[in-house]
Amino acid sequence: MITGEFDLIRRIRDLVSRRQPAPAGAIGMGDDCAVYRIAEGRYGLFSADMSIEGTHFDLSYCTPRDAGYRSMAANISDIYAMNGRGLMAFVSAGIPETMSGDDVIDLYDGMIDCAEKHGVFIAGGDTVLSDRLILSISIYGETANPVMRSGAMPGDFIYLTGSTGGSMLGLELFQAGTGGQACAESRAKHLRPEPFAGVDKLVAEYSPTAMIDISDGLSADLERICEESGCGYELHAASIPVPGEVERFCAANSRDTLRYALNSGEEYQLLFTSKLKTDKGSAFLIGKIIPDGKFIIINNNRRPAETAGFDHFRSRLKNRQAGL
Repeated sequence: MITGEFDLIRRIRDLVSRRQPAPAGAIGMGDDCAVYRIAEGRYGLFSADMSIEGTHFDLSYCTPRDAGYRSMAANISDIYAMNGRGLMAFVSAGIPETMSGDDVIDLYDGMIDCAEKHGVFIAGGDTVLSDRLILSISIYGETANPVMRSGAMPGDFIYLTGSTGGSMLGLELFQAGTGGQACAESRAKHLRPEPFAGVDKLVAEYSPTAMIDISDGLSADLERICEESGCGYELHAASIPVPGEVERFCAANSRDTLRYALNSGEEYQLLFTSKLKTDKGSAFLIGKIIPDGKFIIINNNRRPAETAGFDHFRSRLKNRQAGL
């Protein structure tokens, strides 16, 4: 039985590394993108992502155009997380027969909306008939200096480019069928998450030692940096930025704001480490890298941190155990 997505990825990665050692100039699995050295100061970045109806989006409240936008955003964000710029994307789409031709055009319009905003050209792909809508997008970009997940060291400081929590709240409201305009910003955040495009300024300001985008949740993605870097972390709960809308919702409904801050996926803020310590830069200082362990400071109390966030296989396993 598969017990977790990232345990499975580790096993696949170990198998591939045993059977196919990386060629000279290439870095394979274990980061937001694979990296290939083209020439001095020029690296190619390759990434692929899938979005599946019923898992990544729900067409009962997400339009085809929104589904296209959010699927492209996930891929572009991976390039930014490596300090790169996306150039070309290839889209393979499994189209259900229940979709009309106009729906498919809306789907591609959404992908183009996002791609054009971030300078990416959709260069080709494939279409097949499927029992549900599936988008598989591969993207190519380049960078002069890739920032990996593996460069964090004890003593580095942890930064976040913006607030987290809105996408998770938006998803919960949609799934609950909550109508009206309540929490409109969070709903919009879930439907159309936006990649963080200011990576050039960020790198110039902080010289990140490691970086990742928030796709599965702050706690889960920070753990990936620490796993690749062989270290631990200490977070300050009060320093993690949360949207005002999320804070107001939690206060009015007796919810835990920190749960949204730590577990909300598809935020696409950049989480990075740096040797620079400042609270006056363009990012939020939220913690520190330590030799080992995972801790969070809440009301001046240091306690072990739990890893949460989204995991495809663990989520399915929990549903089966609950009889869903």
